[in-house]
Amino acid sequence: MEELLELNKHECTVIRSNLMEVVNCAERLELALEDADVYEEMGAVRRIVSSCYKVLSAVINSEEMAKLDEYRPVYFCLSDLVEDMVNVCRSQLRRSNVEIISEIETGVYVESDPDRLTSCLMNLIVNAIKNVDKDEGKIRIRISKLSGSASLTVSDNGYGAELEEIEECLCDEESTSGLAVVGKFCREAGTNIVVDESVDGGLLFSFRLPLASFNEITLKSRKSFIPANSFSPIRVYLAKVEDDEAED
Repeated sequence: MEELLELNKHECTVIRSNLMEVVNCAERLELALEDADVYEEMGAVRRIVSSCYKVLSAVINSEEMAKLDEYRPVYFCLSDLVEDMVNVCRSQLRRSNVEIISEIETGVYVESDPDRLTSCLMNLIVNAIKNVDKDEGKIRIRISKLSGSASLTVSDNGYGAELEEIEECLCDEESTSGLAVVGKFCREAGTNIVVDESVDGGLLFSFRLPLASFNEITLKSRKSFIPANSFSPIRVYLAKVEDDEAED
């Protein structure tokens, strides 16, 4: 399903709230059908839920472009956030043969907006999933600490693409595509994104975020910025590739 265009923030909110209500009702209905041993109808209810998530995934970037206008940086542990994200992605893609490899340096604290960063990285991950072979695909996510900044890299061993075309998508401020979201995130964060061919022959996306100095870090205990609920943005973003996985 193509990204729905020309939706304002209020329209996206109305769509999302109504679809969430449909999903909640459908899941209650599924439990009732299971108790009644009516399994054929349960399949129909699951298809309704899946369709709702596909629509949610089609409008999420329209919402995200509006939310990026309110970019709010805080200090947080980038290592923990990305590790949590990778674990959720692996769980959601457990029936897939696509492998997500994490090379994450521990204890890397940065100054950024964790919610907006989550959407940025999920768009890069979804883009990579669509770009790799469904049986031999590998996606590599790397976090490392440099002098004064943290480096984030998402690469794959996929089919590649025209780099000039990708650069145009990253700079398109009128689009609500995944790459347009990535581009706007980097502009709001005051960083540049590098796009190149990966060593595995696919694509590589890399950008940096400013490190937080330790005297600015007030958070002492581990905190997850990944929502643990049915409507987590990770689950919604991965609905963009559910049809591909179902065909395998």
